[in-house]
Amino acid sequence: MDSNSEEEEILVFVEFEDPINLDNYNNIHVLGIDTNKPIFQLDDTFFTGTFENPLGTYMFFEEDPSPKCSDPLFDKLPEKNLRFLYKTRKLINVEHAYITPKEGNQEQEHQEVQEPQNQDLKPANFKNIQDALERFKKEWHSKTDSNQNIG
Repeated sequence: MDSNSEEEEILVFVEFEDPINLDNYNNIHVLGIDTNKPIFQLDDTFFTGTFENPLGTYMFFEEDPSPKCSDPLFDKLPEKNLRFLYKTRKLINVEHAYITPKEGNQEQEHQEVQEPQNQDLKPANFKNIQDALERFKKEWHSKTDSNQNIG
């Protein structure tokens, strides 16, 4: 094998902020694993990651289908036996990323097509939820009272 075509393999532990079952996804892609902020795509869901220094070593195990004990008479095997596979000191913390549409021509075209409605509306300013509820109740009662007077 040519020395120029050799590849280096590095094992990385990826920790998702939210519980993720990877078996539920058909396509999993990692973009920019060699950058500081890799992007993970699981089907149509995107996640962003950051490399961090772990406080220890992450170890990977697999279930051992044929465990062995040194003394079958006195050693009792546990229900589940594990076998050490790998270890790493590389960690990527991953959190859900929300994609927002890019501002530009499409948004401007969409606004031009819409008919101008309620251009005289002003943003509501409330101190808290209680203030908003009280103002809504007053407006509601004034509208229902005026409708009863008409009918």
